[in-house]
Amino acid sequence: MILDSITLENFGAYDGRQEAILTPEEGRPIILFGGMNGGGKTTLLDAVQLVFYGPKARISNRGRMAYKEYLRESIHRGSDPSEGASITIRFRRVIEGDQHHFELQRSWRVGVKGIEETVRVLRDGLPDDISTEHWDEVIEAYLPSSIAHLFFFDGEQIKELAEGGHAAEILGTAIHSLLGLDLVDRLENDLKVFERKKKSEGLDPEAARKLVQARGDLEEIDHQQEKAAMEEGSLVNEAGRLAKLVREKEDEFRKEGGELFLKRKEIENELASTVAQKQTAEAELRELIAGPLPLLLVEHLLAEVEQVVRHEAEIKRARTVQDILATRDSAILDGLKTSKIPSQTLKSIAKTLDDDRKEWVERAQEELILDADDSLAPQIAHLRGTVLPAADQRARELTSKIAALDEKIVRLESEMDRVPTADRIADLQQELAAIQIAHQAKLADLEVVKVRRATLARQLQMAEARLDKIGESGVDAQFAEDGRLRMLKHSQKVRDTLGRFRTRIVQQHTENMEALMLESFRKLLRKKELVHGLTINPVNFEATLTTKERKPLHFDRLSAGEKQLLATSLLWGLARASGRPVPTIIDTPLGRLDSSHRRHLIERYFPSASHQVLLLSTDEEIVGNYLEELKPFITRTYLLDHAEGSGQTQIVEGYFLL
Repeated sequence: MILDSITLENFGAYDGRQEAILTPEEGRPIILFGGMNGGGKTTLLDAVQLVFYGPKARISNRGRMAYKEYLRESIHRGSDPSEGASITIRFRRVIEGDQHHFELQRSWRVGVKGIEETVRVLRDGLPDDISTEHWDEVIEAYLPSSIAHLFFFDGEQIKELAEGGHAAEILGTAIHSLLGLDLVDRLENDLKVFERKKKSEGLDPEAARKLVQARGDLEEIDHQQEKAAMEEGSLVNEAGRLAKLVREKEDEFRKEGGELFLKRKEIENELASTVAQKQTAEAELRELIAGPLPLLLVEHLLAEVEQVVRHEAEIKRARTVQDILATRDSAILDGLKTSKIPSQTLKSIAKTLDDDRKEWVERAQEELILDADDSLAPQIAHLRGTVLPAADQRARELTSKIAALDEKIVRLESEMDRVPTADRIADLQQELAAIQIAHQAKLADLEVVKVRRATLARQLQMAEARLDKIGESGVDAQFAEDGRLRMLKHSQKVRDTLGRFRTRIVQQHTENMEALMLESFRKLLRKKELVHGLTINPVNFEATLTTKERKPLHFDRLSAGEKQLLATSLLWGLARASGRPVPTIIDTPLGRLDSSHRRHLIERYFPSASHQVLLLSTDEEIVGNYLEELKPFITRTYLLDHAEGSGQTQIVEGYFLL
């Protein structure tokens, strides 16, 4: 993802329409904003999170304020509340290998019924109704709000991440989101609800007695009525009951995601096709790796070999022709001696021939190192000029294709996760189809039966009403007690399995996260020998530092600056582990760090934190030498010009005048 621009209209301290271009240039990822405290820096960070996440956004000054009340309060005080405020962000991201441009706008105003909020999404310049309607799901699928703080954060406030239990809480939330364990948590909670429901079920003796009595009454009515009347009454009641069941089952089918389930096969086929494409691409890439591709690593050595082979071919040729040249030269000189050529000229010719012959002789005396066949040189030339460039190009294409297919697979798997399972929906589907068929059959029978017996119909209706009132749950409980206990036992076993599954998944993936976080911390730390290892407990997510002697290093032993660097490293490592190409936005990036720690962030973190980095600095942070060191990595700078008297902030190009 690359943020191209952000536009604020009457939001917070920003009066009117304020816009900043955010597109970074190649090799210059930083967009630098300068602003005094209280001048709108944090408001800009809030704006990015608000436009993406709405009520889920982590906003600095919302506190316990209700979301709608926050929106009301965030409208610029000097503007008309009925016109409201808006935030528009334009960004682009690659989807299935193609780059798409998006424009996301979140606007709100004070209307007759209170705050009226609107979200609008454009994709490649055209309205995207699906993304507009389901934006919350779209952004949560790409960048869940639970891990947004890995990319958008306040440098002064992250220090708490390096303090005891709070670090474990944040790490646990981030790791759960990165590994998709929130789905496992939801399943476990559903099983708990299921168990509570089953435990509350039981046979009610009074209900059983009434049920037996109601069935006896119905049987007595059936015995007393004539065959035709009984058939007629039964048809009427059955038709009505089935019609009700059809409606109930249709509603239940929709609520359980039946309509989504009908598309399951289509999604499954697309997912299988995509996985097959990825496997084919990976197989082709493996074939390249097993073939000529590794030779790209030694391409310069191949060039040297080609040069040596060509030179040795000249040596071999010299060895072949040196005797021929001696004979040729002798014959030439003998012939010239019989002619009337001056002796001085003859000596000159003899010297020239002798010098030429000596060059061939010297070349023939050179040692052969490779002694390869003369055809090797053109083969290497063909390899370097044709085979290797083609393999390199194809490998790049396959790598890009596999990355795009991976993203598509993740999206399709996410869609599959939202579709009910076949076991869960198939029974409903079969029940609905059976009830619909039965209903149509009864309606056809009713067309045949012309005479109705009102008394029998009323008696049947009363009997059915009593049965409905008592409910079938008691009967189910009577005959399914063993099944209920069996289901409870299996449900508990499933929850135990989910717990073990969660722990193992975390254990398998935390090693990579630990390595990335440790690498980030050691890169930023001034005293590299201070920390030798970093581990994360897969159960409680507590992070532990170890020294070179493998002794635990408690966070409390770190200085305030080291704690902030550790917090930054944890976020940086998790962001890298996420694999999501998302910009990094940092408010108050240097905080209260001392000069040495600041320099490490300037030199080692900001230029490489992401492919796009937005820094929101005060006039005491990125200035002077720090600014000069960052300039090669800065695409553009802005100044948040705040007028104390009016309380208005404007975004203008430039930076602090120091």
